[in-house]
Amino acid sequence: MRTSAEIKAEIAKNFGFVPSFFEPAEQNVQALENLWQQTLCAYVNNPLSPMLKEKLFAYLSRYCALPYCIICHSCHLRTLGVEAQQILDLLESPPPTATDIDAYLYILACSSSQLINLSDLSEALEKSLLYCSIFIFLEPKQSKDCRSHLRHLLGLVNYQHLITFISYIKMCHLWIEGHPEVSYKTDKRVIKQLSKLLESEPSLADFFDNYIEKIRHQQQLQTEHSAQVAQRQQNQEALRKAYEQLEIRVEERTAELLKSNMLLKQEISERQQAQARLANIAFHDALTGLPNRMQFMERLKQTVERAKSSDNLFAVLFLDLDRFKIVNDSLGHIIGDQLLVALAHRLQTGLRSGDILARLGGDEFAILLEEIQGIKDVIDIAERLQQELAIPFHLSGHEVFSTVSIGIALSTTGDHQVENLLRNADIAMYRAKALGRAGYKIFDTAMYTERAKLLQLETDLRRAIERQEFRIYYQPIVSLQTEKIIGFESLIRWQHPKQGLVLPTDFISVAEETGLIVPIGYWVLREACNQMRQWQQQFPQTQLTISVNLSSKQLLQSNFTEQIYLILQETKLDPSRLKLEMTESVLIENTQSATAILWQLKKLGIELHIDDFGTGYSSLSYLHRFPINALKIDRSFIKNMDTSRKYAEIVRTIIALAHNLNIDVIAEGIETVVQLEQVKKLQCKYGQGYFFSQPAAVSVAGALIQQQSS
Repeated sequence: MRTSAEIKAEIAKNFGFVPSFFEPAEQNVQALENLWQQTLCAYVNNPLSPMLKEKLFAYLSRYCALPYCIICHSCHLRTLGVEAQQILDLLESPPPTATDIDAYLYILACSSSQLINLSDLSEALEKSLLYCSIFIFLEPKQSKDCRSHLRHLLGLVNYQHLITFISYIKMCHLWIEGHPEVSYKTDKRVIKQLSKLLESEPSLADFFDNYIEKIRHQQQLQTEHSAQVAQRQQNQEALRKAYEQLEIRVEERTAELLKSNMLLKQEISERQQAQARLANIAFHDALTGLPNRMQFMERLKQTVERAKSSDNLFAVLFLDLDRFKIVNDSLGHIIGDQLLVALAHRLQTGLRSGDILARLGGDEFAILLEEIQGIKDVIDIAERLQQELAIPFHLSGHEVFSTVSIGIALSTTGDHQVENLLRNADIAMYRAKALGRAGYKIFDTAMYTERAKLLQLETDLRRAIERQEFRIYYQPIVSLQTEKIIGFESLIRWQHPKQGLVLPTDFISVAEETGLIVPIGYWVLREACNQMRQWQQQFPQTQLTISVNLSSKQLLQSNFTEQIYLILQETKLDPSRLKLEMTESVLIENTQSATAILWQLKKLGIELHIDDFGTGYSSLSYLHRFPINALKIDRSFIKNMDTSRKYAEIVRTIIALAHNLNIDVIAEGIETVVQLEQVKKLQCKYGQGYFFSQPAAVSVAGALIQQQSS
């Protein structure tokens, strides 16, 4: 049997010194040998990467009420360095949940290699394996399932290495708790290294004993004392010099009085000039030199006050550049600034001498027209400005065309609140922009009412999410060969507390514009999947599917695929029973990001359908690029098949194209027997429309399934 000295020599060879962790066993050679052999097996010779070991030690130690620093038998404090912040972040993070572990197991399962190599892990695999190991250590009810998955993914040998290491950590904690008489202190040979580490990572101070803290405190007191002594000496020297200078100044003061008077006059003059410059900066735009919003509002206020006593007419014009962002994004902000300066100059030349042009900010301008005779004067000026801007700008070798949308607010509306006049012109500008840009629109009260309604609609939408006012209706999708229901499309409705049932055409556009479509879309997906799961349990003999519409905003979410996966896990719905529908425009506008996401969804087993096919871009290239399972022919084509040969030919072409690409076809909007027979003759496989059923509530849809199953 080896002696304690021989064993300690081998320990020092591996760690660089003998950690205090082994001190309690030094008096018993067999105990020291056993402890060292366990350390060799579980820690030194374990193929886990050193950083993964450090993170596991750090995280799991906090669950045994032991500070990380006492587990210093590993002696990897010297290797923390730039990785220290990672361990700190890990210590502050909450324990993983069962849902988190499902996601991390999925990442491990998607590894390209058949068995994961513990000594060469990618960042994503190391993070996933770390949290799965933590989950096993905490031993919740689900850890048995997690162990089973890890055993399969890692292989028996690698899995045993992981379990051995975790067991070793537990053994370390039990050993420390069983020897309270041992004082674990940081080895003196790493004090210097730890001092440097504390300077770059102050938050690590809590993880070490008070020794270093006391030293640093003493150093700080000494530094402060030295600084106080130096400051006192400096003050004394300054005071001495001040006395000497005072004696000299007394002698020179009389001669300097005349000179001081002259300098004072000069200073007053310079201050007045500086105040004038500051006033100019405060009331003018730095880029164009035009009056800014503050000066414009002040002039507008003066005009309103004069108009109250003189009945003079005036108008406010709000101008916004059309597609200015494209200029900035394509040519750069320098060209964009040049365009704003050139535009300001050209607008100025199109105005009368007394009119006021101001830049409100960004690409927004405002014009105040005083003493006008009527609306014709305003329209003439607006049209003249549009004509001026029809001529292209030449900026640093680039030819740039720019137009503006103009909103006009007249003083004849009766609203003489300064803020309201500018707001009304802004509202009219947005109406002009909505009608096609490069035009003008005159404000009327109906515009304000409409804007107020949109604002109220947005407010109601936000409350509808909180109050769960949305409902899902289900419209059957039918096999045209058997006329049996093979699935449903989920269609959202809003049960408004005052307006009753609101159709999506009245609120989806606002939801898209405000971004509320994202939480609404996830809610619809979760509810639809949950309902389909209930129907599967209620009618186990059926093989129904559920179709859910996707928004472009959802597809742009960075965690979109993960959210879909979690919803399927939560509802326990088989991914093959879910069909996601999206329009052609969603794919074309987000081609690069959509490609990767759709293939990820395809890998999960989800079918992908193109909704309203034929009404968008209809580019055949994306049918090859994306993993599309079915096309839904827009109802407008089906509706006009029996009256228009052109529409009938379009439907025939779409079906033939889909068949050649091995893609299914669903005809939307079938309402008559004639339409049904026409799509049947064209060998369309599935259909949907009022002929079979209108969108129905859950109870009615369930009754349809019951009727078909009986």
